[in-house]
Amino acid sequence: MEAETGTIFDVKHFAVHDGPGIRTTIFLKGCPLRCLWCHSPESQSPRPEVAYYPNLCIGCGACVEACPNGAQTLGTPKILRELCTGVGRCAEECYAGATVIYGREASVGEMLGEVDKDRLLYETSGGGVTLSGGEPAMQPGFASALLGALKARGYHTALDTCGHAAWRILERVITDADLVLYDLKHMDTLIHRELTGVTSELIQSNLRRVAESGKTLVVRVPVVPGHNDSPENFAAMAGFLGGLQGVEAVELLPYHNLGSPKYVALGREYPLEGLRSPEPEELGELASLLEAEGLRIVIEGLE
Repeated sequence: MEAETGTIFDVKHFAVHDGPGIRTTIFLKGCPLRCLWCHSPESQSPRPEVAYYPNLCIGCGACVEACPNGAQTLGTPKILRELCTGVGRCAEECYAGATVIYGREASVGEMLGEVDKDRLLYETSGGGVTLSGGEPAMQPGFASALLGALKARGYHTALDTCGHAAWRILERVITDADLVLYDLKHMDTLIHRELTGVTSELIQSNLRRVAESGKTLVVRVPVVPGHNDSPENFAAMAGFLGGLQGVEAVELLPYHNLGSPKYVALGREYPLEGLRSPEPEELGELASLLEAEGLRIVIEGLE
């Protein structure tokens, strides 16, 4: 039986980068990867997490009074992470929005109610609903149930996945997805492990299987200077992707550091502090390596 509830951490309306048209993107919590450049660190843990944004704090102490575990303080550190269980009462009582809980339980019915609000936008723009994360395949029951319910309502559905899941699970989750957005980070499996915490064999194997499944497939490649943007890596990607049937396009996603404040808010260090974004000329050179294999390239922000 499919799970009727799951853990999400955000719902983004009017999304325009997660598939065709105007979309609603639902972000599921939990991810098996720990990419150095991850712009959504709040997505990684499957459990709810408390974040603290000091620039918003008014020092009222409501969070301290609300916390049942004594994890909140008015000193430094603000949150005693070893005591925090993610209950979220501090966030409920925070008048200024300085304390935030990332992660809450949601039902399939609740999510259908959310996306129904945007039905007219989908109809006029050719849009729909995208499940992202985190990694939706970490909640296969909920993801499958939600995609099936969306499909039954006539919505265009998309799944954004890192591909690191047993094929029997990923195959199940993509069943009701009209479009699969599939992340590819690095072709060298050992370098992939250094960058993400896992090797790439399973990801590449699953990508082949998705390509053979007949699903509409778009491969997404983050371009992270000094980490995966070497001509050798992109030449290897070009050879691999050029040999697959059914790749509609390859999207290059330029690195940015807009997620770095979230690391601080969650009590973590941002691992790529000071790293620059790639220049348009660099992106164009990498795109040409892929285009040489007959692949259609889209560069986010330049198209």
